[in-house]
Amino acid sequence: MNTRTSFQLLLTGLFLLINACVGGEVQTSTDVRPEITVETIREDINGERVRVPAADGASESRSWRFERNEPKEIEIIEKQLAGDTAIITINMRTSKAPRAEKPRKLSGRLRLHYKLETGWMLRQWEIVRIDNLSFAYEKQ
Repeated sequence: MNTRTSFQLLLTGLFLLINACVGGEVQTSTDVRPEITVETIREDINGERVRVPAADGASESRSWRFERNEPKEIEIIEKQLAGDTAIITINMRTSKAPRAEKPRKLSGRLRLHYKLETGWMLRQWEIVRIDNLSFAYEKQ
């Protein structure tokens, strides 16, 4: 057992002891992973990049970086959770502002690969890879 694991076990034990002393209820669920929701995906995908082809197939593909201020319509199609990894397939629609230099609309399916990262007191999912299943852009 390494030092980090020992420290995490000590913190968990202290939390349970303090919680029991003050009369709080301890969650007995075995799945303590945070839930991945549409709202968390909307935040997590900001700053991520994916290669996107043109919907008409005539133009060359481009690298797309998801920006915080762009609108994002997301629908979760499938979730697969296995230990500290998750694979989530989504349908997504987004666009750049109409006044942008090169306005574009994008839509289609993406597969998000998540890994559960554990910090001192916080566990959170992080996107480690995005597969483009059918996500494409249209010029406006």
